[in-house]
Amino acid sequence: MQTFFDEVSMSTHTLDRLKRLSRILYGFSVALIAALAFAGAVLTAMTIADVGVLTRAFPDVVRDPATVSMTARIVSLALGWIAIGLMIHAIRCLMRMFSLTGQGRILTQEAATWMRRAGITLFVLAIYSTVSRTLTILFLSMGNPPGERQLAIGVESTQLFSIFLAGVFLLVAHALVLGSEIEQENKSFV
Repeated sequence: MQTFFDEVSMSTHTLDRLKRLSRILYGFSVALIAALAFAGAVLTAMTIADVGVLTRAFPDVVRDPATVSMTARIVSLALGWIAIGLMIHAIRCLMRMFSLTGQGRILTQEAATWMRRAGITLFVLAIYSTVSRTLTILFLSMGNPPGERQLAIGVESTQLFSIFLAGVFLLVAHALVLGSEIEQENKSFV
């Protein structure tokens, strides 16, 4: 039979593990942001220097690299950078939440707010990925001869799963807000 002190010890151990995991995830987030920015910069340089990169990325859309204008390349890069920006924003929101959790401030309004912002950003990113792919294909095929221009609208299972996960994120964030309100209410009684 567990005693009160065993439960306190177990909850302290769990809190310490949560703090440690938050610090690890914070560090991983920093590395992930750096990797995203680096990958975006490399892809930008490659796309500007060699239009063949787009031919390999979109083989069904771009058959002849000479048909891809500089405008189409710039627009496709801008669409890609918007996605990278959304990813970085979501990660930064999570970093703020990890920082608070690492300090032991788990059931706080502030932690819930950062988690909610990350969830909203991930939801927007999931929808944006569908729209941006459609626009990228449209712009890259504009230089194709008449009859070979494309407009492809599609939703993949990974995009639907991303929307689902963003919804779960938002649900957990709202539960965290409720938990922080209950904690504040309990503190006011004491």
